[in-house]
Amino acid sequence: MKHKILTTVLMTLILLITCACGKQAENGTESEEIKAFRETIDTFNSRIVDIDQAINSIDTMDPSYKSTITGYLTDLNTLFTDFAAVDFPDEFNYLEHLSDEASEYMSKAVTTYSTIFNDSSLDAESISVLREEADTNYANAFKRIKVIMTFLNGEVSQDANVSH
Repeated sequence: MKHKILTTVLMTLILLITCACGKQAENGTESEEIKAFRETIDTFNSRIVDIDQAINSIDTMDPSYKSTITGYLTDLNTLFTDFAAVDFPDEFNYLEHLSDEASEYMSKAVTTYSTIFNDSSLDAESISVLREEADTNYANAFKRIKVIMTFLNGEVSQDANVSH
């Protein structure tokens, strides 16, 4: 898996998330809905960082590394599935479909990575094709998360018209 993709996305998410969801009620305090949403976003981000660190710490010389990485990828897929189920506040409702798309892409990526790690009958060419497919789906999942975080930060994303 391309650790550079995840690391770059994580750093971007961390920067965006620290400022995201800053909308305050008219009296100068955040609404309870926004506070809860911010906590959900913070938890999502923290879990991504935790999983990234765990994946990057896997010893590929360990005979059980394939099952270990598959477990972490499953955790990542669950995290994205749970995020897709989050009810976005009304002012951010227009972004909710992107979390669904991110979850779909992550599910496809994890399924493909799992095939790569668990199907010993695959030849090098098949692995290469599958890895490219998985990497593309993985990047597309994070692209949508980046767009969500950019808009939550009150900015307009250059990737607003995500197509892949």
